[in-house]
Amino acid sequence: MNFNKMIPELSVFDIDQTIEFYKSLGFELIYERPEDRFAFLSFEGSQFMFEQLHSDGWNTGEMCYPLGQGIN
Repeated sequence: MNFNKMIPELSVFDIDQTIEFYKSLGFELIYERPEDRFAFLSFEGSQFMFEQLHSDGWNTGEMCYPLGQGIN
């Protein structure tokens, strides 16, 4: 597999729900670390990493819905 030069890593509330959603769009689960609640998905050249929110993460602000309100 070829990896993109930049692959976004996004924090999510529910990794299982996220994986199922992206798989329903045609993404393939390439790599997963269930113990870390982490997944890497790919579809036609698009690649994403997802990690479920946790207290040891790189969070710089309050994690509340909806995410994406600046730097999280």
